Amino acid sequence: MKGVLPILIVELRLLSLVSVVSTLSFMDVIMAREIQVLDSASSVAESGALHFVRICNSSIKANGKFSVVLSGGSTPKGMLSLLASDEYKKQVPWDKCHFFWGDERSVPPTHADSNFKMATDALLAHIPANPAQIYRMEAEKADINQAAQEYQNKIATFFNIPNSGSPPQFDLLYLGMGPDGHTASLFPDTNALGEKSKWVVPNFVPKFNTNRMTFTYPMINQAKNVIFLVAGKDKVSALKEVLQGKPALETYPSQGINPIHGSLLWLLDADSSAELS
Repeated sequence: MKGVLPILIVELRLLSLVSVVSTLSFMDVIMAREIQVLDSASSVAESGALHFVRICNSSIKANGKFSVVLSGGSTPKGMLSLLASDEYKKQVPWDKCHFFWGDERSVPPTHADSNFKMATDALLAHIPANPAQIYRMEAEKADINQAAQEYQNKIATFFNIPNSGSPPQFDLLYLGMGPDGHTASLFPDTNALGEKSKWVVPNFVPKFNTNRMTFTYPMINQAKNVIFLVAGKDKVSALKEVLQGKPALETYPSQGINPIHGSLLWLLDADSSAELS
């Protein structure tokens, strides 16, 4: 692919996470993690789109359908815009794609801050997607606890499993990372970081004085493929701590993303990765 720097880091390491945070009980795990550093945010978006096409088609070949969890953010938006282009659009059987979201703000679907609106404007409005296969988080509802449970119920219905117990495996789940190390709406020092059973929860974020709806660690870490899209100089400090710092999940929630059975890929631009060793 054009724009890829000759840097590829593949790690297989033993992590002792028992002491990460008292509310979570992690056993020592073997984590396979791949990190790719590319030259620009546009190259990160391009790589993310190529992985979408590859995993989508292999999932459909194996199971007849493809389930993907989308993320908000400027870099994921660039990826979605690429997928809506003629070059990529023709490579995807859109009628077999099912779209979910990993988090959402407490705003209507037409609001400028809505992750759903971003995905609609960048991709969904430009492809022959089946509306019945687009599963929006209704985080604007007055009772966000009930709305989170309803979204968990939708997921269970799609996968034809009970709406409690072990979460299902999405084929592909995209994540971004904020300058503070948060991912999805798992923000530092918030209650959702300690959730061990629910798949979807509301999460009050003091820095914004508002609730968000978000996937939890148990839900995210069940995915078959997890891909982080990270770009920008404002991510440098947090990214170094997340990838190479001491365990500090309450401070850097992105450290908690460790798929149990799936793959974890970090797609980084040169700016965000500038301090990685």
